[in-house]
Amino acid sequence: MISMPFPGLASLRAARLLPRPAGIACCALAAALLLNGCAIPRAGPTAQNIVEQRKSETQLNYALVDVGKNVMAFAATRPRESLVRQFGAGPRSSDLRIAVGDVVTVNVWEAPPGTLFGTNMSVAGFQQSTGSTVAIPPQTVTGNGTIGVPYAGRIKVLGNTPSQVEQQIVKSLEGKAVQPQALVTIQRSTANSVTVTGEVAAGARISLTGAGERVLDAIASAGGIRAPASDSIVGLTRNGVAGRIPFDLMLEHPEENIRIRPGDLITVVREPRTFLVFGAAGRNAELPFDASRITMADALGKAAGLNDQRADVTGVFLMRHELASVARRFVPQDNPLLASGELIPVIYRFNMRDANTWLAMQRFEIQPRDVIYIANASGADIQKVMAIFQGVSAPAMSATSIGISAGALQ
Repeated sequence: MISMPFPGLASLRAARLLPRPAGIACCALAAALLLNGCAIPRAGPTAQNIVEQRKSETQLNYALVDVGKNVMAFAATRPRESLVRQFGAGPRSSDLRIAVGDVVTVNVWEAPPGTLFGTNMSVAGFQQSTGSTVAIPPQTVTGNGTIGVPYAGRIKVLGNTPSQVEQQIVKSLEGKAVQPQALVTIQRSTANSVTVTGEVAAGARISLTGAGERVLDAIASAGGIRAPASDSIVGLTRNGVAGRIPFDLMLEHPEENIRIRPGDLITVVREPRTFLVFGAAGRNAELPFDASRITMADALGKAAGLNDQRADVTGVFLMRHELASVARRFVPQDNPLLASGELIPVIYRFNMRDANTWLAMQRFEIQPRDVIYIANASGADIQKVMAIFQGVSAPAMSATSIGISAGALQ
């Protein structure tokens, strides 16, 4: 067994030789890290990486678009979701059609001296006939689509509007009653109703009255929404066609509160709208909209801006799958990505050194699930190398200091 001598003063004196090899090793490490960028910890690609990776040997991976005075916000904003554009505003009022199972009420009048529905009254010893009205109890439309009216018999009502049924009743009573008149009202209807479900206080089937109820009327009849307005999405399904719009956007644009029709399905869904921020930002997080409209300037403000010690002001990017109809406004027509499908991968680049970019940011609208990435500046990598250098060199420098101190004792 070989025993190692305990280091004495001579050994400590020899430590004076450490600074040179330790310094050489640390400098070599720093140079290697600078030459080999992948060894440096990073939150994501550099601005140069994003430019270079746009193309590969065989294909174009995404469209890279510089946002500034040439590409303003209107060219980068998706068409606003719209119910009125998809379904139309609807008629001002609609005559509902009576269906099997509907509950209807009928009121019939006749003018004096009619006695079919009227009564005789004594005035100064004389019998005088008075016109009167009769209210027929509510009736459910039978399977054969009829209802019963006194002295008129069974009246066919299936598929007719209340005004059409009134004309049928009056025609049936002609010659029996004096100047008969009728009023038909749909008291309750299963066919003439809409269904409201989802994030509402009380999902229900709402009967329509023909007065031209709107989407918000149906939601109010169901007790209103349960989620915050900024997190709620209103969906409308009609004849197999579905549309949706943020609830707060409907409030801001009254024309989107369209009239509903029998058979419509209204669904309120809680869907928080958020965007993501990564890289050299003051705050990396998934951030909520908290409003119906958020611009790029708002988004960077929510993320506490750029990190002054790390951010590359020319490397602020927004990543999104853009609708082809929107991408055609600013992507060259010969770009093969435009023929790849309905959604085009697009990366927008913001050069924060250009004042025009700041103006464009105030009009560039953020879309849900957008990703904002801020690349590191090249100086940030040097700072990381120096931090690693200090971490490696500190033990050697400490040993050197001990050697120098021991030599001073001799």
